[in-house]
Amino acid sequence: MMVLLRRASILMTMILEKVMLNSQPSNTVQLSVGLMLAGALVAALGDLSFNMIGYIVIFFNDLFTALNGVIMKRTAEEYRKSKMTVLFLNSFLSAIGVAIIIIFVPGEVEKVQNFAEWGNTSFVFYLVFASLLGSVLNLAIFLCTSTNSALTTTVVGCLKNVLTSYLGMFIGGDYIFSWLSFLGINISIAGSLIYAQATFRG
Repeated sequence: MMVLLRRASILMTMILEKVMLNSQPSNTVQLSVGLMLAGALVAALGDLSFNMIGYIVIFFNDLFTALNGVIMKRTAEEYRKSKMTVLFLNSFLSAIGVAIIIIFVPGEVEKVQNFAEWGNTSFVFYLVFASLLGSVLNLAIFLCTSTNSALTTTVVGCLKNVLTSYLGMFIGGDYIFSWLSFLGINISIAGSLIYAQATFRG
């Protein structure tokens, strides 16, 4: 079910692009988005577990993911700022948000200060390395969004998840085969391929 709800970010992004950027997706793009959602629905039919808190969290994750992409695209186009300026402002505002949470949630500052692994060199190295990779990922996402569209970036992200699902069938050993799941993944792949052809041909 989580796969279906996560895939809803594609639909939200398409709707927000239409509302905020006056973008009109072609019929082929709308068909491909429909196929990706249908594939996620078919895959989710075999995994119907109900968790309202999880659904609410995923809904807001989808909404904020879609808003982030569309607003980044709009800011870059409307205010004619450089890509690095928009990326810096995005990262700076995110850092302020995290700092506010750390400062105002009771006990968080003490937990950070008293964290036992600060003296572990390998932990600190991997923390810094992961942070740098996060910056590279943000740059890649922003470049993809500003060069293409927020919808393309969202579709590529979901396509990565589908490919990860394929790999998970053969690696890891915890995948339980189900025809519904397999069919759903293939429908999503078909939708992604149609989207790629419609986007890069037109």
